Amino acid sequence: MTGSKMLKVIQPNESPPYPIATKPPPRKIKIGPIQLNNSFSGQCYLPLSVGMLQAYAQKHLSYADHYEFLLAVYDFAPISKIVDQLSNADVLAISLYVWNFENSMAIAREFKSRYPDRLVIVGGPHVPDSKKQFARIKKTDPKPDELKRKRMGMTEKFHRDHPYIDIAVHGEGEKVFRYILEQLAIDGLRDKTKLPSVSYLEHDGVFHHNPKLERMHDLSEVPSPYLEGVFNPLMDAHLDQKWIAMWETDRGCPYQCTYCDWGGATEDKVNPFPFDRVSREAVWFGKHKIPYIFLANANFTILKIDVEIARKLAEVKATYGYPEGISVQNAKNPKPHAFEALTILEEAGLNKATVMSIQSKNYDTLKAVRRENMKPGEYKEIQSRLREKGVYTMTDYILPMPMETYDSLLNGIAAIISEGQHDRIQFNNLSILPNAEMGDPEYQELYGMDMVRTSITNIHGKKSDSVSGVEEMQDLVIATNTMPREEWVKARTLCYVVAFTYFNKLLQIPTMILHEVYDIPYRDIFETLMEKPKQTDNFPVFREILDFFHSFSRGMQDGTQEEFFHSSECLDILWPPDEYALIKLCRENKLIEFYKEAEQMLKQLVEPNKQVEPLIEAVKLNQSLIKLPFQTNDLEINLSYNIWEIYQAARLEKKIKLKQESHRHTIDRTSEHWDSWEEWYEKMVWWCNRRGAYLYGNKNPVPDIEGHH
Repeated sequence: MTGSKMLKVIQPNESPPYPIATKPPPRKIKIGPIQLNNSFSGQCYLPLSVGMLQAYAQKHLSYADHYEFLLAVYDFAPISKIVDQLSNADVLAISLYVWNFENSMAIAREFKSRYPDRLVIVGGPHVPDSKKQFARIKKTDPKPDELKRKRMGMTEKFHRDHPYIDIAVHGEGEKVFRYILEQLAIDGLRDKTKLPSVSYLEHDGVFHHNPKLERMHDLSEVPSPYLEGVFNPLMDAHLDQKWIAMWETDRGCPYQCTYCDWGGATEDKVNPFPFDRVSREAVWFGKHKIPYIFLANANFTILKIDVEIARKLAEVKATYGYPEGISVQNAKNPKPHAFEALTILEEAGLNKATVMSIQSKNYDTLKAVRRENMKPGEYKEIQSRLREKGVYTMTDYILPMPMETYDSLLNGIAAIISEGQHDRIQFNNLSILPNAEMGDPEYQELYGMDMVRTSITNIHGKKSDSVSGVEEMQDLVIATNTMPREEWVKARTLCYVVAFTYFNKLLQIPTMILHEVYDIPYRDIFETLMEKPKQTDNFPVFREILDFFHSFSRGMQDGTQEEFFHSSECLDILWPPDEYALIKLCRENKLIEFYKEAEQMLKQLVEPNKQVEPLIEAVKLNQSLIKLPFQTNDLEINLSYNIWEIYQAARLEKKIKLKQESHRHTIDRTSEHWDSWEEWYEKMVWWCNRRGAYLYGNKNPVPDIEGHH
């Protein structure tokens, strides 16, 4: 129009100009990627995070040929050795999380000491982001300024505590890392003001925290490091290394759990990677004989495409024999298609155990951790359908969550079992992550969270001094204002007792018979097992086990005991206390006495006017079914009641009546056997953990690896 100006309309989500180099850097820039991962049973994860950075940079950098990525550092080693390996690097790109933070900082510190003019860049979930609002804080009653008053200084403190870090990246890293490398070509990173989602200290000591970059919604922008050959040089350089894989098929989490940094890290919306890419990655795993995959999706089966992903994995295994197993984190509110996907994995022999992330059954707790929108009915329905198909599940329960009490914990355990969980409740100790809302000091004050700094250990891992001399640490919560220190010890002891008696299957059959036949609440049964051994000297075996669990819990609370029990005699590894108690009971030949005491204790729950014989037979049957080494003959057992049938029906949430009738059972103790204690420790006690496959006839299909529940 004549006499008028065309004004550019800036869209609300339009990005400001980010650095793009118009000429190459004066010399080739060498980048040293670092993503330290623990080695599990001699197997190590391919370093996915830094692999994604490299793949994205090599595709999108203006002058990609002028950047050289050195071999990624993926395993722990002496600090000086790692820095020697990186002596040619101009830039370190370090991925940080709780299991590698201390060693990564030691590498950065030593590298900067030797090469003060070179750059150290860090990113990952462990970099504290004081600008993080969680969206959830804005929806709560407390005043935002009050909630943030202590958190606001976290990022600055991080930089001042670690002055050898030049730039910290917050949130999704691929684009930001590319812009950093572009700016490096432009002016050697003298001007950092245009870099999004970063924080840093200037040379004059002034702290800066730049505005955040909008996260990627089209993940086709990110090439696959597996398909692009990023890991090929690393695998060729370490031919003897056994590799396992982390895998992303989508990114994001719509939930706002305060103990978790998963959803907050990617800010809610779930975006899928293209199925063609995912499908080809699955084939890559098969061709490269990757035995184990950890699916790093916060909610597997939240998207319907996950059914097709499960189907593709099954097809790949049928073709190549790999992968052998996959671990998934099931959707918080599972939908009907979840059943289909999980069944496909189970029928393909891929499912190690489907995790049902309940975490607590106490409504006040779920509200405090922003999980009150969880739909327990959908959980129960999916679990029941999976049970009918023979799919094993494992329920996660975290202790001690805000507002949880000993009483609510006991009620929650009883409820989960009543609703059909008979494979495993995995009782996890609550650990604080800096970028979870629970990492907010105000949140910790609100719920009176008491913490102890303790070393990080891996279940079934080796107890050994760190190869670097630097120990990784975590902040464990060992009391709250609703679960004081003494009550926490009692609660932790309860969890071990339940795991030992019920999920290690030592007393699962009589426990279920008490519930099904005698209408005894599960809560009352576990209270009896917790309290009766303390009241009399008639139960010395039980008392010894209870004392062990109590003293172990006390040591963990005091910071003198790690999360798992080290036994030099039993494979020289770290055992969950309940598993070690099982080993000790059998190895010391106390099993017969244990069942005598159990029978006496449990009989006290039966009303005087009711016949006790069905309970006695349930104890006898359970004792006969426990898997033991050195068995050379099958066992025949005669019962006067349909105990086995009632137990099997109850596991499928069906109820049948008690009948007095003769039953002869042959127990196959020779198809699955162990000819040494050491073999039994590993293949029965360890590998059967997830599925609770401790009774004859219940086989565990795949080996397990340390560090994985």
